Amino acid sequence: MMSEQILQVVVFFVTLFMMTIGLFFALMPPLPGTVIIWAAAAFYGLMVGWDESLGWLTFGLLTFFMIVGVLTDFVAGNFGARMGGASWWAVAVGAILGFILGIVASLIGTPVLGCLAGLIGMVGGVLWVEWRRNKDWQTAVRATKGYAAGTAAGIMAKVTSGAIMVGIFLVRVYFGS
Repeated sequence: MMSEQILQVVVFFVTLFMMTIGLFFALMPPLPGTVIIWAAAAFYGLMVGWDESLGWLTFGLLTFFMIVGVLTDFVAGNFGARMGGASWWAVAVGAILGFILGIVASLIGTPVLGCLAGLIGMVGGVLWVEWRRNKDWQTAVRATKGYAAGTAAGIMAKVTSGAIMVGIFLVRVYFGS
């Protein structure tokens, strides 16, 4: 009986740790933080038992908010880029460059440095591709601003969805039946 309770506490804290990482990753544009939060909740449910811990309705809500976060992030970033005039090529290069720089900077330095490097890589990638494509700085800057605005909106959506997911999880675990 005691080892079961210890296991439950360990699983709970591992889940919260993973959810915290998911919220942090929600701040990094190319990383799916809400998917990590969702996976942590799935881990908790599998380890502790669905009926005793989360319940399928709660997991359905978490799945809904995970999908909303991912889709809104994708749509907002691309919408902002298109409104600013950025090409799909520029968005792809910016996302890949931001991802690579973010991971490398996180491994060499700190996760905060990784976020900063990722953002610089994304913006720099879009700016560079658009300048190379159009040979006009004003057009490149306008496209980059659109991309940055859309990405910011997407980040806000992911963080909001992630925070709601963590809140639903905690309410269900602490106050559920």
